Amino acid sequence: MRRINFSSRVLDVFTEMKTSYDEVKNLMFDLYKNELDEGISKRDAEDTLRDLSLKIFGLTKDSSRRERERAYRDYGRQYFDVIEEVVDWTVSTGLKENEWFNVLVNYKNLNEGDENLFVNEHEEVILSIARMGKRHHDTMLQRLPENKTYSIDTDVYGAAVGADIDKYLIGQEDWTKLVDAITKAFVVLTQDLIFAELLEAPKKLPVQTEFVQTGALNTVNKKKFNKVLQNVSKANDNSEVVIMGTMVGLQELENLIDINWISASQKEDKAKMGRLGNYGRYTLVEIPQRFARNDVTKDVYDDDILWIFAAGDSKMIDMVDVGETIIDEITDRGEANSNIADLMKYEVQREIGVATRLGRYFGQWKITED
Repeated sequence: MRRINFSSRVLDVFTEMKTSYDEVKNLMFDLYKNELDEGISKRDAEDTLRDLSLKIFGLTKDSSRRERERAYRDYGRQYFDVIEEVVDWTVSTGLKENEWFNVLVNYKNLNEGDENLFVNEHEEVILSIARMGKRHHDTMLQRLPENKTYSIDTDVYGAAVGADIDKYLIGQEDWTKLVDAITKAFVVLTQDLIFAELLEAPKKLPVQTEFVQTGALNTVNKKKFNKVLQNVSKANDNSEVVIMGTMVGLQELENLIDINWISASQKEDKAKMGRLGNYGRYTLVEIPQRFARNDVTKDVYDDDILWIFAAGDSKMIDMVDVGETIIDEITDRGEANSNIADLMKYEVQREIGVATRLGRYFGQWKITED
């Protein structure tokens, strides 16, 4: 990890508390992972970190809102210097916690020693690289011959954190919730970028009729659906296939299964997950659904779309993560995306690149009503 040159104020706080940054950082890690050393309670760890935070800001637990706002303005940068390395770890870990991410994304973290270098190992890439910029959606279409190496351009992305720091300092939220808010702000943004690219991918398939279909999932369309699965497998050297969708979408597959033939393991999956764990020989991968930002009437992902991918090494999304998180304050009062409830707002910034490499065929089924 990079070395941080802390201000004399922060160093004085470490001295006053008779601790070092490494000790504080380890405590932050352990608390977030819920793996505290024996003899250290969660409450003790929370109190230690909150005490450290208050001292950096020059506050007490009884400080007024105006005093807190002034402290965030004067010392916010110094405070986030202390926690940025912890967020580096939580962001890179959080990205890989979802099964769908691991199935789809070839992830490289440059801070962990990976190179921004990818190799096309297929005989023919169907449609090259589509690059996503920060302020636009540039598409660079090119053919990549077999064994061609390429790198991905990166952009700096920002995700808002809001006033969670204030809730933390006045004791309304604990350390893990604060870091979780910072982590999720960026993880969710990154996942949205990946899915925005994924939604465009079927339009780039040179042959769609055998791989992109629409219809109700019922006994009438069962053969048609199974044919799409078979086509994806055949187009990828008869590899195994996974079906990906939200829980609601995957539940529709139950319409294709005769309940009299359901296995004991499928009954267990249904009891534990609310859905089947597999459809015949095919593994099901769930995309966790969530509401759109600030709108509980709208879902982010379409429940009516199922994706069919070849399993194994045929990941179609390449992602480069430069791996160093920066947390900056946004101080322009009155500007769009500036302050929340007159408190300082912070933004998680991280440099990434995302590209789609259609080296193999995949399928999509749009679920409709009967």
